[in-house]
Amino acid sequence: MRAQSESQVDGGYQYYKEDNNRMTVNTYTAYFDQKITDAITTKGEFTYDGVSGSTPTGTLSGGNTGNVNLTHLEDIRRAENIELDWQLANHTVTPGFAHSLESDYESYSGSLADAIALNEKNTTFQYGISQNFDRAREANRTTWNPKYATEAMVGISQLLSPKTIFNTAFTFGNDSGYLSDPYRYAGFAPNGLFLPDGSQLYIGVPERRPSHRNKEVLFTSVTQHFDDLDASLEGSYRFYHDSYGIYANTLELTWHEWNGKHIVIEPYIRGYEQSAASFYAITFSGAYAGGNPSGIHSSDYRLSELYTIDYGLQITAIAISDHLHVVVGYHRYAMYGLDGQTNSGMYPRANVYTAGLSILW
Repeated sequence: MRAQSESQVDGGYQYYKEDNNRMTVNTYTAYFDQKITDAITTKGEFTYDGVSGSTPTGTLSGGNTGNVNLTHLEDIRRAENIELDWQLANHTVTPGFAHSLESDYESYSGSLADAIALNEKNTTFQYGISQNFDRAREANRTTWNPKYATEAMVGISQLLSPKTIFNTAFTFGNDSGYLSDPYRYAGFAPNGLFLPDGSQLYIGVPERRPSHRNKEVLFTSVTQHFDDLDASLEGSYRFYHDSYGIYANTLELTWHEWNGKHIVIEPYIRGYEQSAASFYAITFSGAYAGGNPSGIHSSDYRLSELYTIDYGLQITAIAISDHLHVVVGYHRYAMYGLDGQTNSGMYPRANVYTAGLSILW
């Protein structure tokens, strides 16, 4: 939809609302894509997030039974990133910089990527690397600890026919430093400590994750155009594994259909499932002498065995000689546990609404 345009500016809004009045997120974005010379294009995006509501800590009011414990949080995130596409012969070199700031997290990142057009531009070979220099507050909300993330990617895009495009990419990442979530806790049952009625005492202690994590991601997609329907089908698959012991699979299908000359309708569905982290459990036990017990432990439901379903519809209206695009969309997101132990009330379900405006020239 941008074939005849060289520059654009976008504005967008997304409203995320979880069921039972839990989390609400309002996201505002502004994006620009400006061609400076025949060889250089600059791109930038600015994001403002307002987050408020309650989120599960990972523990229950009755130890391993009872109601889900919630913690209230409010925060604002401001983020910006900028990239430069530089055409050098058959290479497109893209350096980038990004920054994000919220009350308990700050991130700086730099990246460098290259896309090489081969085989009369029917094949594109891509590779790149990025480095994050972050810092996060610990559970006491005062101490800042460093966190680092490095990723390297290699991929290829191949035109299989005039109507078929194939993409695949492999990413390797390494995270180190403070990787715990200060809002999540682990359910802990101290050995030999009981309540007056003789039942086991349960307490919540700050989660502690390993200080290193390796991850491998394999992504592949195929897009097929159908002339008779003036539409295309895009299917993608993503495999994920990390040193936490998590294996994950994501499958997504999106249908892109022109309805006349000015409307594009795009329904989609995405399914995701993962195994549990090796150190996840709804409760732990051991010796306790006050403070946070030693060892690695978490009851964060996001590290449990689970699956999610995400489905929705986006509609784009195009006007004024293809130079004005208006986008509206809705999708439903739902997460479900698979281990038969984690309380179902931990997992969120949400409605997500989006709207956007693009001006192209």
